[in-house]
Amino acid sequence: MIRPKAMDHVALKVTDMKRALHFYQDVLGLELRRHSGPNEQGGESAVLQAGHQALDLFSRPDFVESDKDKPIGMDHLCLIMDVDSVDALIEHLEQAEVEIFWGPVERKSSTSVYVYDPDGVHIELRVDSL
Repeated sequence: MIRPKAMDHVALKVTDMKRALHFYQDVLGLELRRHSGPNEQGGESAVLQAGHQALDLFSRPDFVESDKDKPIGMDHLCLIMDVDSVDALIEHLEQAEVEIFWGPVERKSSTSVYVYDPDGVHIELRVDSL
């Protein structure tokens, strides 16, 4: 049987690269591996690292924000956060003025909060129980 052995990356279209990089790099702590552009058409790209996986961002002037209430395509992206507690994560998000639209949601071995990225993509931030 053929099956994948790992997921390498997820790619998102963003409407404002600067705003997206601030959210993913400065607020959520992903490491910027590379950024290019804008090119002649105004397009930009960036690659951020999250553990062994990458998050690719692409921006063009003709991209539009998604509908937060009725997203099409990807339902959400989940990041496992390296933080002492979900309370510390919530405090960090509040200081960064990031709205939590659902949570905290407690599960058997983790607790999650859900936020929107700057373009309305649903992001699950999971804190594993010790």
